[in-house]
Parts: sequence; C-alpha cells; structure tokens
Amino acid sequence: MVSFHCLRDNKCEWEKGLRDFAIQFNEAFGKDYSLSKCLDISKRDSKQPEVLLEASGDKPMVIECKKIVYPPKYYEQHRHFHKFFQYFSDSYNRDLKPVLTQDVYEIGINENALYQNKEQKLPSISNQIVAHVLQHIEDFYVSNQICSAEPIPWCFRQVPENERDDESYKSGLRLSGSAKSLSYQFDKLAEAEEEIAKQLTKNLSQTDKKFQEYANCLKILVIEICGDILSIPAPEVIASIIENASIPPSVDQIWLADPQDDAESIISYHQIV
Repeated sequence: MVSFHCLRDNKCEWEKGLRDFAIQFNEAFGKDYSLSKCLDISKRDSKQPEVLLEASGDKPMVIECKKIVYPPKYYEQHRHFHKFFQYFSDSYNRDLKPVLTQDVYEIGINENALYQNKEQKLPSISNQIVAHVLQHIEDFYVSNQICSAEPIPWCFRQVPENERDDESYKSGLRLSGSAKSLSYQFDKLAEAEEEIAKQLTKNLSQTDKKFQEYANCLKILVIEICGDILSIPAPEVIASIIENASIPPSVDQIWLADPQDDAESIISYHQIV
C-alpha cells in the first residue's frame, strides 16, 4: 500500500503525519529535530513550507508536503461517495433499521452510476432504495439480500459472519462500492504514470519557490500519493518517476509517505532522493 484512499481533512500537516516523519527521521539519523514553527500558519503573507524544525548542533530543517492524486477527481468523487452514505444512513436509521434484527448490514452501490448524479439527488436515491427494501422486506428476511438497478445499481444485504473484519463489530451499517476490474488497472497504467509525473513536476516547481528563502536549511519534500489503489502504479514505479524527475537544486531530499493500515493512522516514510 502506497496510496492514501480516504479523506484526512485536518489542515495541520504536522498533526496529519509530519510529526511521525520527524520521529522516524530522528531515529534513522540519530538526530533530535523538533517543531519550531508551522510556517504556513505563522507567515501567511507569502507561500511557505509546512514546518520549520530545529535540532541541537544541526542546521534547521524545513519540510513541504505535497499530494499527488490519481485519478485527478478521486477526492471529489470520494466525498460524493461519503455524502451518499450520510444520506442513506439517515433514511436507513429512520425507516429501515426499526424493522431489522440487530446485525451488520451493507449497502453496495455502483460508484460510476452514483457519480453521474449531483448531490441534491442523493437524498432521493437513498429514500428510493430504502423504500424498495421495505416493499420487499419479506423476501429480504428469507434471502438476506435485495438488489436492483434503479435508481442506480445497488445491493442491500446482511453481512455474513465470515466477512466481518472485527469480531466486536456486531451491528451497524457499512458502505461498499463496486471495485474496478484488473483490466482497468492495466489499461490505465500508462495514463496514471503520465499524470503522476505531471503533478510531480508542478509540485516540484511550487516547492522550489517556497524553499528559496531557506538556503541555510535542510530542505525536504514529502510526497503523499492519494487515490484509487487499483489505479495507482506499484511503489517501485512511483519511486522511479520521482528519481527521473527534474529536481530543483533547492530540494535536498524527497521522501515518500506509505500508509501501513486501512485507517491510515500509521505511516512509514521512505527516502527516494
């Protein structure tokens, strides 16, 4: 896993991951860097790196964190996906949950069909799905699953015991989206590499400008790859794209963030350049 797939809306990059980067950097090189300033907050009059770190006996360090997102509209669609779940949860809790036994249920939807509908249509779509399940509730009690192609392709089901990741997760509602096929991954691989390289070039240019007034500092760029895991090239391909990029002299090191768990709360950092 090298890509971040979910939203991390905390605007403070130090809290989102750079604190962990500093810890790992210190452990790897025997340093004691600690946060001095959040530059992008303290110096709002100009574009600044995220943070300034200082250490005893070493020159200061500035870090810039940049995201590369693929597909480019991934987060826009991902927010839409979660918005749907919010509306569906409201309808489910109000009308459907009271007639179901306490258990784990899942609403699965066709993501591509969902993205064709604007947000204002999501409450209606949710209500229609719940109404359909209620109209066929006796069938659901027997089969534990109901599917339909209207208003978008969807399936509502009771989740089998062997598909529950957490034994303590005894009841509730979860959302799943139709997965991309492997052919999608292979067909789009060259396109993904081209887009990642394009975004990297733009990020390097922006980072170069931010680093100009920090010539006496160690200047580090941390890159986060974000998006659909089935569309993201392998880590070694991403590393090669970074290594072969035109890196400005102002950038001393480039590190790649690598989330280690589904919650993306544990992040490892690997030096590429």
